[in-house]
Amino acid sequence: MTTIFFSQARDRALQQLETPRAGSWIHVVAPDEAELDELAEKFGLERDNLTDAVDLYEAPRVEIEDGVVYLFTRYCYPEGSDIATEPLLIVYTSDYILTICRTATPILARLTEDKIEFVTTQKTKMILLMLNEINRSYDLHIKRLGRRVLQLRALMRQSRLSNREFIGIIELEEDLNEFLSALQPQALLFNSLLNGKYLRLYEEDRDIIEDIERSTAELIELTRGRIRSLSGMRQAYDTIATNNLNAIFKRLTSIAIFLAIPTVISGLWGMNVNVPFKDTTYGFWVVVTFTAVCMISAILVFKRKRWL
Repeated sequence: MTTIFFSQARDRALQQLETPRAGSWIHVVAPDEAELDELAEKFGLERDNLTDAVDLYEAPRVEIEDGVVYLFTRYCYPEGSDIATEPLLIVYTSDYILTICRTATPILARLTEDKIEFVTTQKTKMILLMLNEINRSYDLHIKRLGRRVLQLRALMRQSRLSNREFIGIIELEEDLNEFLSALQPQALLFNSLLNGKYLRLYEEDRDIIEDIERSTAELIELTRGRIRSLSGMRQAYDTIATNNLNAIFKRLTSIAIFLAIPTVISGLWGMNVNVPFKDTTYGFWVVVTFTAVCMISAILVFKRKRWL
């Protein structure tokens, strides 16, 4: 689906057009092969780059071909599929801005719904707003993950962490690692934009890019911190589970040893040969008492050695 937006300094209200005009923003969502062919032919775009735009595993980068700048980015969208990030291509031409999303997404909703003040004719500033929205998508989700990490940590301290929640820790760690693999090359992309080779920048634009670059660096550090927390929780859970298993084996081994004492004694006194106290009236109770004394002694020794 293709939607054409337009606004200008004299009339900032965002309009939807039937046909593009200079300064328009052309927003393409979930294009098929025919739509990609049409875009390439109509706007003089590199067809292979448009194919990369809908590649789920495309990495962030920036390219320039025939005066057209292609900004390949990834935004946070963990609800979309098994992959926690999705590709977004921003194309900067002399007349238009094109954005191509692989799937329907709210990533640019604040722009398409005119909740942020901007004009499509100011193409560079508009691109910077889009990049800022991408960072915002990571920031919002990482903060939610932070709250989830604290909940899981509280459950672990209360020994109420189930196997399902432990699997959740692993999934969260995988998502964060994917965020990191997208944010790191994206930080290099923002740094490349600062040299003015790809976009015409004014001083105000440079300040915005520097803010976005700092924001990205903070997101990278925040993501690494969350990964360390989850990794520490996972290792702590493994250690606790191992210690609990060792304690269970120790108890079972101790019980087996305690049960072996009366088994050995009763086996000796149950042999079909002459044994002490055979003809004594209280012989049975003597054996029982001796067995009890041996078991109590063994228990006291085990407790002193902290084997129980």
